[in-house]
Amino acid sequence: MRHARFLGITIFIDMKMILHILTCAALMAVSLCGCDKTEKKEPIPKVDLKDWPLTDCSTSTRPVRDLVAYKLLGVPYEWKEDWLNGTTYIIQPDFTKAESSFSYKDYLSKNLCSGTHGAYESLIESKTDVIIASRDISRNELELARNSGVEIETEPLAIDALVFIVNPTNPVKNLSSDQVRKIYTGEITNWKEVGGVDHAITPYIRNADSGSQEKMETLVMNGLTMIDGTYMPEIIGSQMASPYLQIEIDEYGIGYTPFFYCTAMVRDLLKVNMMSIDGVAPSKKSLSENTYPFVSSIYAAVRKTESHESMAYKLFQFLFTKQGADMIDESGYIAIRQ
Repeated sequence: MRHARFLGITIFIDMKMILHILTCAALMAVSLCGCDKTEKKEPIPKVDLKDWPLTDCSTSTRPVRDLVAYKLLGVPYEWKEDWLNGTTYIIQPDFTKAESSFSYKDYLSKNLCSGTHGAYESLIESKTDVIIASRDISRNELELARNSGVEIETEPLAIDALVFIVNPTNPVKNLSSDQVRKIYTGEITNWKEVGGVDHAITPYIRNADSGSQEKMETLVMNGLTMIDGTYMPEIIGSQMASPYLQIEIDEYGIGYTPFFYCTAMVRDLLKVNMMSIDGVAPSKKSLSENTYPFVSSIYAAVRKTESHESMAYKLFQFLFTKQGADMIDESGYIAIRQ
């Protein structure tokens, strides 16, 4: 025990007590400062295939659906070129190293890829339980659901965009939103009208009810009537890769496609350029900051009557957790975090 005088008052100091207090305070400070570094994430919940719900997806959302499924089912995977068609990269599983024994055929029996419209139809008809689609439910699908007495719950899951692609030889690198609309209403028909060469524009479109076509009509055209593809069936593409296959050989063509499909699935396999719109190039940064004009979302959906105790609803909820968002980011999409 020591003492000191302060303003004429004697103060007794217990040095051992002070040292004890200071030590405890230091330990608490270290603990608080280091909590972010030492905090462990909750383990990814593993699921057996027998308990896995029936899922469906669109072509462009298949990688994120598969990545989440492989994670939760304990199946190793990696991005590889799709050897079946050679035009896209896919997330390839390795079932020989899976934590439980089942085949790719078994996996496909519970995880379909029917396309955007087909996935919503399957959900409405109770052929699947949870879907990840390239867009929200359409007017036609809502009508089908109403006629079937079914209500669908949808939530935006990740950020995507509709981008416009041209042949790399095309000197036009930027279009305004208004120029895009005028090309697809037939008002602008020659590249020289937008600063290019004197040659007719070939505007490629997608088939009705496809995710890309629905986004084009609602996100870009704003109610304007698009060119009638029934008079030019050669410009209508029925597959996601259709615009790429055409534009790779047509230096005067233009088409539209999801940003994710172009950057993550096609990559360098098909030679096209993404155009800037209103002076903004499509990129993860411009999509995240919403400066690119045609930003959109992909959606997860379940039936509203789905039991909250079911694996389908638990999977639907899991997609919006931090772990789910991390998986979505890993797939190449930009997760919408809660």
